[in-house]
Amino acid sequence: MTGLQNVSLLRASHIKPWKDSDNNERLTPYNGLLLIPDYDFLFDRGYISFKNSGTVLVSQRLSPFARKVFDVRDDLQLRKTFPENKDYLEFHRSEVFE
Repeated sequence: MTGLQNVSLLRASHIKPWKDSDNNERLTPYNGLLLIPDYDFLFDRGYISFKNSGTVLVSQRLSPFARKVFDVRDDLQLRKTFPENKDYLEFHRSEVFE
């Protein structure tokens, strides 16, 4: 999303939360995203999610001021998604995103 190349500054975020996943889902790379810490925080709490295409979805709960502080723009896009991400993203949109 940000183009940040230094992977050590990114967080591995489960799409389908650890608590809701079985052991296979916890370990598959398709249940994960590399996000900057701010976006990881928003994603884990359901303030942002993603369409299967990788386009960002922003919750109505995220105020305009918070959008500005966290630099959440409607043009944010995951760099790459895989067909195997689809079920995990659908789970996140239906169960975590508000």
